[in-house]
Amino acid sequence: MSHADLGKAIVELDTPALLLDLNALDRNIATMAAGAHAANADWRPHIKASKAPELAKRLLDGGAVGVTSAKVSEAEQMVDGGVDDILIANEIVGPIKIARLARLARRARLCVAVDDAANLREIAAAVSADGGAIDVLIDINVNMNRCGVPPEAALPLAQLALELDGVSLRGLMGYEGHVMNMEPEEKERATIAAAEQLAEARRLVEAGGIDIRCTSGGGTGNYWLTLQQGHLNELQAGGGVLMDATYSAMGVPNHEYALSILTQVISTPNDERAIGDAGWKTTGHHTGMPLIHGREDLDVVNLSAEHTHYRLAPEAQLRPGEKIQLIPSYSDSTVLLHRQIHAIRNGTVEAVWEVAGAGMLQ
Repeated sequence: MSHADLGKAIVELDTPALLLDLNALDRNIATMAAGAHAANADWRPHIKASKAPELAKRLLDGGAVGVTSAKVSEAEQMVDGGVDDILIANEIVGPIKIARLARLARRARLCVAVDDAANLREIAAAVSADGGAIDVLIDINVNMNRCGVPPEAALPLAQLALELDGVSLRGLMGYEGHVMNMEPEEKERATIAAAEQLAEARRLVEAGGIDIRCTSGGGTGNYWLTLQQGHLNELQAGGGVLMDATYSAMGVPNHEYALSILTQVISTPNDERAIGDAGWKTTGHHTGMPLIHGREDLDVVNLSAEHTHYRLAPEAQLRPGEKIQLIPSYSDSTVLLHRQIHAIRNGTVEAVWEVAGAGMLQ
């Protein structure tokens, strides 16, 4: 990857460019790591939004014990980039993916979520035949109704994991993604109910004589509430280190916008509107319009494939070539569109990081 942009001021960069403010990033990292530590939990942040091994290493330097990924291919990119302690918080199904998982288990400390006995047997057989070892977390449905088993089904899976070669039972996980966009009081009630489901699963498994080393979960949109319940000893929330408009609307406390997109104005047809060079192919279009950093005289009213549509206040003055920073609506749907992150400090490019996990869908 070219490092021609190192040392440049932000305004010297070509656009669109994905920016990450290192000062804000480091403060967000410290906030999340401290929150986990205060709750006696390890921090294993999810990198499904950030996707860059160099950023993952910064999380590890900031107190993370490892990282969480969504896909085998994402984990492969992390291992290739020097990150070797990974939870794949998803069910990995089918012989092609399981074979890749088994090969990767020889190169890194891996853990994977399971919620099916046949799948667990297939993983164990593949990993054992490949001469490796892998940990598993029993995925519990904590009222999200996506993946996961009910609490009463956790014990048989845990017992099976103890019987099989190639796998070791690490514990349980449960993700309460369904609560993230709820209003504060409803979110707190739903977070408590989800915690009770995971705690019940642990109680039932331990009543069966099996030790649970790890209970893992939590997302950025409610992680401070999840930690208050005291049922986790591993926190997976990670998107808050980047921060975005969606997480801000969710009420995530004490975080700063670290991620932005540098764009420029390409047309000013009249006094009421202007057009920029970053459409939904640059920003993503999952949850809403991006915000504008540092300006109150214009806002984003629409995105087409390659263009930002701005509405101007009467006092706004814009000209073609003027640079504007956008705050993404949702970082998960923004970073994956880019191939590099410009890590900036005090307005200057300090590093350029490859987004190696972009396009890693398998």
